[in-house]
Amino acid sequence: MNNFEKLFNPKSIAVIGATDKKEKVGYAIFKNIIDGGFKGRVYPVNKRLKYLEGYKVYPSVLEIPDQIDLAIIAIPIVYVPQIFDQLGKKGVKAAVVVSAGGKEAGEEGRKIEQTIKQKADSYGIRFLGPNCLGFTNTLIDLNANFGLDKPLKGKTAFISQSGALFTAIMDWALQERIGFSYAVSIGNMADVDFGDLIRYLGDKNEVETILIYMESLSDPEKFAKACRDVTIKKPVVIAKAGKSETGQKAAVSHTGAIAGKDFLYTALFKRVGALRVESVLQLFDMTEALSKKPIPEGSRFAVVTNAGGPGVMAADQFDRWHTQPAKLSKETIEKLNRILPPVWSHNNPVDIIGDAPPERYMETLDILFDAPEVDGIICILTPQFMTKPFESAQVFYEVSKDKKKPFYSVLLGGEKLQKARRYLEEHDIPVFETPEEAVDSMFMAWRYRYCTDLVRKDNIPPKPERKAEIDEFIKSKIKQNQLLLTELDVKKILKAYSIPVNPTFNAKTKEEAVKIAQEIGYPVVMKINSPDILHKSDAGCVILNVSNSRQVEEAYDTITQNARSYKKDATIEGIIVEKQVKGDFELIIGSSYDSLFSQYIMFGMGGTMVEFFKDVSFDFIPLSESFAKEMVSSTKIYKILKEGFRNKKPVEIKKVVNILMNVSNLLQSHPEIKELDINPVVVKENQVWAVDGRIKLSLEKGKNTILV
Repeated sequence: MNNFEKLFNPKSIAVIGATDKKEKVGYAIFKNIIDGGFKGRVYPVNKRLKYLEGYKVYPSVLEIPDQIDLAIIAIPIVYVPQIFDQLGKKGVKAAVVVSAGGKEAGEEGRKIEQTIKQKADSYGIRFLGPNCLGFTNTLIDLNANFGLDKPLKGKTAFISQSGALFTAIMDWALQERIGFSYAVSIGNMADVDFGDLIRYLGDKNEVETILIYMESLSDPEKFAKACRDVTIKKPVVIAKAGKSETGQKAAVSHTGAIAGKDFLYTALFKRVGALRVESVLQLFDMTEALSKKPIPEGSRFAVVTNAGGPGVMAADQFDRWHTQPAKLSKETIEKLNRILPPVWSHNNPVDIIGDAPPERYMETLDILFDAPEVDGIICILTPQFMTKPFESAQVFYEVSKDKKKPFYSVLLGGEKLQKARRYLEEHDIPVFETPEEAVDSMFMAWRYRYCTDLVRKDNIPPKPERKAEIDEFIKSKIKQNQLLLTELDVKKILKAYSIPVNPTFNAKTKEEAVKIAQEIGYPVVMKINSPDILHKSDAGCVILNVSNSRQVEEAYDTITQNARSYKKDATIEGIIVEKQVKGDFELIIGSSYDSLFSQYIMFGMGGTMVEFFKDVSFDFIPLSESFAKEMVSSTKIYKILKEGFRNKKPVEIKKVVNILMNVSNLLQSHPEIKELDINPVVVKENQVWAVDGRIKLSLEKGKNTILV
């Protein structure tokens, strides 16, 4: 039996801190275990008592005569380190530290928590907590927590980082008749964390879906590797709290300024196939959707309703997903015309009118299930005078039971629909309270399929070989403590990694600038070359459309003067003269390093308004081709790139994808690069140029990916 089996499937348990004081946590945990039907051995530990609820009490875990699989500790945290010494001597390999007062209580608590972890590692003990409520394993009737009631049995696992939310969800689930196989309060994650639990529960046949309430990650790399293995077998659904981020550190690059931690959580969940939802309620909506019906193979959905208003509500919710209800074919419309009243909506949502009997629902649903342009159906029923809710519910089940397309019902009402609601729930038909919930759930179910398909195709490339010339170049810059590279330096690096750049040169004098311009051909762009002026446009140090030698000389003087006005002590290494390239669209490719998530990469609409529009997507290095394509297609500008706009022709997307992958290779090869912006990347049909860029180096050089 490995340590995790001893933790979650023990044969014997010591409850350290079990007490007869009913207001104490130790009493609640002990009572829940013995009242819950656990068939293993239970040993209360308390120096003061002889017996508790008919059980012999031991003054120390060392005095228990039998082998102990699991110790549950509910005493003040200052005494927990010495308890771990006793567990080590006893050979106990799993523990739950319920005690609060760890890192959440400040520096002293953090030190105690570190000591517990060090002792656990030295004795080979795996533990939950501290500052957790415990866990439940309904498969063995083990209710080892101080929640109120024993949960119902089910095939869903729930992990919560919040103790208060854990008890609230357990209570609410009882009311809603939702069952669990495992429910775990994870606490401070000093040892066992999300990655450990996802991997353990992912291997359990009794778990069909893993639900998570998350506030933060402590080990994104372990989490990512566990999720990539598990999500292709069963859904991992996450409600992540803390979307807003105040006090974001200022960053040199646009990328760092735009990102914010929540973007990175969203990007990571997508990369590993985990489904992010907006609320705790949606966690359970998705359990309903993913466990009871087929997962949609596409995103073309039909809505059937016996009332116009709820159909409109559903259609409005499609807008949130930037799409429309499925466009019904001419053949499907003709079939519906034959069986529906003349005043039906003749569109999707399919309004079959308020007097719809069960037979009309049945005929309509049969047609839509057969329609190749429909990937899933949402069926709304409202209790009108002529409605037969129960009989309609029976039709819903009979029509949908053997279909490969998902079918969700919305019963919009109360008392009159209770019998129909119970019937559908008993027959594993997902039932939702509102059209919006059903639309969101069907789209999220499709999103789960879409993202796990991406994960299956995510062949992470091996680490590329470092280019010796660039390696030496970067080392020399770091040795000179020149950590902010100029545009010329950046373009040298980009060019070495097959990222096309426009011809770019540095001029030390006006005469040299004129000569360069004549050689590369007019028009040219002229810019300041200074490591101290990063946002050159803001400083008035970029001049476009320079078309002759006189304008070159004037631009040279203007840029120099503006640079001095902008930053008096700026180091000026010259004036950049580069070939002006004319493109149809401007993009940005950027990257920054995060202390938790390591190196991430950004793609989107570029130019000077990038921080205003924020039409960007994020991912992590190394990029595979499938996720590089996904980064591009996740932006709003993608549609214009793909289809063109007015007199601008479509862009060859493959070229953009290749550049993204080359940037990923560059970053993976050189972990000294902490920030990178290529903005703008100018594109026109099958031509792409990196027109401007900046790189910030770091003195430290270490691993910069959480994916490999």
